Amino acid sequence: MEFAEQTVAITAVKGVRAAAGRLGIKRGDALDAALFALPSPGTYAGVFTQNQFKSACVESSLDRLHAGKSVQAVLITSGNANAGTGLQGRADTEQLAVTVARELGCQADEVIVLHTGVIGVPLHAERFTPKIPALVASLASTPEAAQAAADAMRTTDTFRKTSQRQFFVADERFTVAGVAKGAGMIHPRLATMLALVVTDFALPQEALQKALQGAVRTTFNAISVDGDTSPNDSVILLSTGAKVGADSKDAANAFQMALTEVCEDLAKMIVQDGEGATKFIEVEVSGADTAEDAEKAVLAIVTSPLVKTAFFGEDFNPGRIVSAIGRSGANMQWDRVTVSMGGLDVFRDQVFVAVDSAQAQAVMKQNTIAVNVRIGDGEHACRYFTSDLTYDYVRINSEYTT
Repeated sequence: MEFAEQTVAITAVKGVRAAAGRLGIKRGDALDAALFALPSPGTYAGVFTQNQFKSACVESSLDRLHAGKSVQAVLITSGNANAGTGLQGRADTEQLAVTVARELGCQADEVIVLHTGVIGVPLHAERFTPKIPALVASLASTPEAAQAAADAMRTTDTFRKTSQRQFFVADERFTVAGVAKGAGMIHPRLATMLALVVTDFALPQEALQKALQGAVRTTFNAISVDGDTSPNDSVILLSTGAKVGADSKDAANAFQMALTEVCEDLAKMIVQDGEGATKFIEVEVSGADTAEDAEKAVLAIVTSPLVKTAFFGEDFNPGRIVSAIGRSGANMQWDRVTVSMGGLDVFRDQVFVAVDSAQAQAVMKQNTIAVNVRIGDGEHACRYFTSDLTYDYVRINSEYTT
């Protein structure tokens, strides 16, 4: 699929600066470092992978979060995950933080360092620290600087991923802006990618953390490309606190809506850019007795290789979807189960509905396809975004380290 490059930038939040550079992690002349800096240490919230195999950078970021630290800068390096590298890996992450902090004039624990790339390869940070001063010196508040940084984060991504929203509270304008990378190893239990979101809306740390967790639940934790997760998955939310809005429920709700919309934009882009993907598929299950039942049914569909390959081959095969629902373990009322694909009813009253072949092919040729499932008369629903599974996905991941 082809997608237009995003023109929005994280530097839309006043005072935020960005820079891109080449440390030498990747081969050739490719950019492999992105730096984002606030004018002063800001409030920090974060959500991270639930994979028990965590990279050094996730452990470092979690330590700062649990200590209630403020954060002034986020450095993202691309090409090496620095995961499975032991105590030296953690030392490498902290060495980069120290170097950035020295150049910015802040404390080392006010810098977050994130890595992405190949797992299990020592980083040897001492090779890259001499290039950090030039990276810091190039920080700028321009959209071009932010877009270059978004490009520097990429690994197998084919386009940069950025989003922003503005909202008003008592005639005061606030901004939420984010940037992300991700195309493979995409699955819930966060966060299945790297993302940084910044806002000028002032909130205490506990409230900011709660807002981020709420936004992630229906966005980054509701996507799947390949059912796999990374040891580096991280979503960082920083508040510059530059603008203090009205302390009201309406203000908090407006911020939550803007934050969730930015996260959903980025999450959808990750699925659209799923390695080798040609289809974007939105799956919603409703009518469940519990939220757990709804999620079980959704996950069975979006993680089924048979379902995903059928979409890639444009093979109209609703039997695979119904079979996935049946094995999901979700409680349901079979006589109430209905399924539609691209607006076409394909299953109800426990039998498949005859569908005109031309209509079926028209649905399968779409780049974006909605699958709607009802499994009973309950009040719970769950929505996920996923992609198809293609030859290119196998090629990309069979050649990843070579």
